[in-house]
Amino acid sequence: MLSDPLSITYNGSAKSLPRLGVAKDYSVYGSSDNEFGFTVESHKEDNDTVVKCELVRSVPDPTPSNAFDAYREVNVGVGLTFRFDTATRYDVATVVPYLRTALLALVDSTLQSRLIAGEK
Repeated sequence: MLSDPLSITYNGSAKSLPRLGVAKDYSVYGSSDNEFGFTVESHKEDNDTVVKCELVRSVPDPTPSNAFDAYREVNVGVGLTFRFDTATRYDVATVVPYLRTALLALVDSTLQSRLIAGEK
């Protein structure tokens, strides 16, 4: 199980995310002001284990359309999925750091902008 609380740095500011809930297949962490949330979930597909992590920032809607309820939560998030053979976990410790480095290099500012713009 991950540490409790988790600590993240967002735009130069440290944030504490205590564990809010835990079940067999997931853990949920969140900041006291509900601005940040982090979820880790794990499940099995065929012979693989899939672990998904997502960090989300929530903010009030800057353009409310309902005069009676100006608050609509807007979520922006980044996720990461790990997939590995459940029985052997073969080469995970070696390959995952290489894949992480490759993914960070791939998602440079140009590709990031194109993805945000909706390209597939």
